[in-house]
Amino acid sequence: MAIVNATDVVVKINTDDTQAASDVLLHCTSASLSISRDLRDSTTKASGGWQDNLPGLKSWEISGDGFVDFEGTMDIKDLITEMVSATPMVAVSFGIAGQGVYSGKAIITSASIDAGVEENATYSISLQGTDTLTIT
Repeated sequence: MAIVNATDVVVKINTDDTQAASDVLLHCTSASLSISRDLRDSTTKASGGWQDNLPGLKSWEISGDGFVDFEGTMDIKDLITEMVSATPMVAVSFGIAGQGVYSGKAIITSASIDAGVEENATYSISLQGTDTLTIT
């Protein structure tokens, strides 16, 4: 068994959604991928008082946190600019090249910057998948 070093897991984003994700999210300190499936209630009178379910829609989300740098490639400024644009779609991927990468198109649903006194300025970003999540 090969346990993955989380430092090797990266989030890549490309604000041109017609291309694959290529730029590593700058100064990212943590990231997560969440995949979920809704359930459709299929309970009938014959269910014996137990709820029956069938699989429904699937969804996915990628989020990350990091240190703010307004001068780098793929920084929070670029992502906020994309978020407020008329077509806020990006290409995004999560994983380790050659060992498993999850990718797809997403919409930036939230972006925030936190800047406390004498602390490192940090950001948080969330992206909601809009189509199929592919695994390579």
